[in-house]
Amino acid sequence: MRAALLAFAALSLVAQDERIFAESMARLEREDPAGKKDLEDASPIRLAALALNPAKATEQARFAAASWLWATNLIRGFRHGKEQTYLQAARTQADLLKAWTLLETVGAGQARARDGLRLELAWRLLDLDRMRTAYAAVSAQPSPNMRELAHCFFVAAHLGDWAGMKKHGQALVAQGGKLEGLHAAAENTLTMFDYESLLKAVETGHPGAPAGPLSVQSHRISKWRVRVTGISGSHKAIVKEAESWSKDWVDRPDSTVDLLQVGAAAHWIESGTQPPVSGFLNAGRLYLVGYRDTQGGPTGDAGRQEQMWDMHQDAQNPNRWRGTNALTARVVGADPKTGPALLVTFEVEWDMRSTETYR
Repeated sequence: MRAALLAFAALSLVAQDERIFAESMARLEREDPAGKKDLEDASPIRLAALALNPAKATEQARFAAASWLWATNLIRGFRHGKEQTYLQAARTQADLLKAWTLLETVGAGQARARDGLRLELAWRLLDLDRMRTAYAAVSAQPSPNMRELAHCFFVAAHLGDWAGMKKHGQALVAQGGKLEGLHAAAENTLTMFDYESLLKAVETGHPGAPAGPLSVQSHRISKWRVRVTGISGSHKAIVKEAESWSKDWVDRPDSTVDLLQVGAAAHWIESGTQPPVSGFLNAGRLYLVGYRDTQGGPTGDAGRQEQMWDMHQDAQNPNRWRGTNALTARVVGADPKTGPALLVTFEVEWDMRSTETYR
């Protein structure tokens, strides 16, 4: 039955060409109730786009269908199958894979738009090979626009092109881009890299060029041990409270956290009080930074909590990692000359094992 629907949808498209996709996008933009029906799995337009034959459709129709599939993927949101891991679901999104296929036959007349869209698809698919292909084309464009800069900024991080990431980030800000908006997106989506913090990690952690082939992996962090090694700060009440914490090793045997690695970039996946932290994983070193702005607790002190993790792989036991964690608290309105309200450093040990890998 589904095959018949797909065939019928494709035949219908031949007569209407790319107009049906433009009309659908117009319905969605004006929030027409009919537009919501276009987003359904079995909607005629969606089936038509998925069934479109690149060899028979016009180039304009192929590009329109690919653009529509990408746009509606963002509107529909990420779909996670019950039997799939996050990486499996991300890398097998049928609408995005179809869009990529359609764009492969779009010619030089629309090369710039085609390459820009391919870069966005590759990023959304967490596909490093596709990222390399599209990034090489888009990053070489003269006078890139905001959309091109943003995705070059993202993808450069995953490919370990640190100089390129800095360059694209600077250009993005120069054109009016707000990197804090990327942090807000990461606050709302667990698997979204905080690219604002990732840039800071690159600037402060000074990673080298990626060592060895890049991969996409999920890691599980477990068997924690933490120990306070230093407490300081300008806020007497907060410092006094922190000084009551144990200075001995504290085991956290039941605590587990997932770490997402996409190429050279890494992202800590944890909800709750932990802010989104992102950074790089390269040559036996994991370096992550992040922050969360707070509205104030019982003391009424609003401010910012910052995290930094600098972990190194044990040369004798590859699954064991050791390093430091720094927690910094700043209070809104405080004199910058006095330094942070609180700075606590921890010695940390944990096990980290890969649970899923794609080359």
